[in-house]
Amino acid sequence: MDEFISIIQFHTAIPFGYLLFSLLWLGTVVWAIKNIVSNLWARNFRGPKIYIAGSLLIVAVGYAYASIKYSENINMNPFFQESVLVGEWDYGNSKLVLNPDGTAKINLSNSLLTRLNIDNGEGYWRKEGDFNLVLGSNAVNFVSKNGLLRVIQYADKYRLIIEDYEDPDMWDGSLGFKRKIM
Repeated sequence: MDEFISIIQFHTAIPFGYLLFSLLWLGTVVWAIKNIVSNLWARNFRGPKIYIAGSLLIVAVGYAYASIKYSENINMNPFFQESVLVGEWDYGNSKLVLNPDGTAKINLSNSLLTRLNIDNGEGYWRKEGDFNLVLGSNAVNFVSKNGLLRVIQYADKYRLIIEDYEDPDMWDGSLGFKRKIM
């Protein structure tokens, strides 16, 4: 369910994009309520307009609820120790194993490898700054900023997302790697 909620979130870097989206959402809600009330007032209980308006209202309220829950559960700047990152992480068919000695086993999909600019196989990892994790498949990558992941917290669980966006508004909302429970 967490993945679905993250997928349906609206993200934009367009100036005033969130305002425009909010106005469109509000306009839809007002239209739906107006049509429901007018159809109920006219005692028209079976018209297609009342079903469409009711469906739109349910979707709009559900979306608002999901957005509120998503905002309550996400922490983009958690405080953590390196030890909480040790273990196996999954993201779709990609796997990442972070060992306590700073070594890693990398088995990522081609699209993630391209975004991180690293290779599959043996690698290394380290905490970088307060919220980042640098992952490298060789000494050259490990020294550079390739393989930059951000540690976030969603619903009190740590997640690893690829930090290849320049502005937080450009983040796609994907919750990324989830730690596998052993």
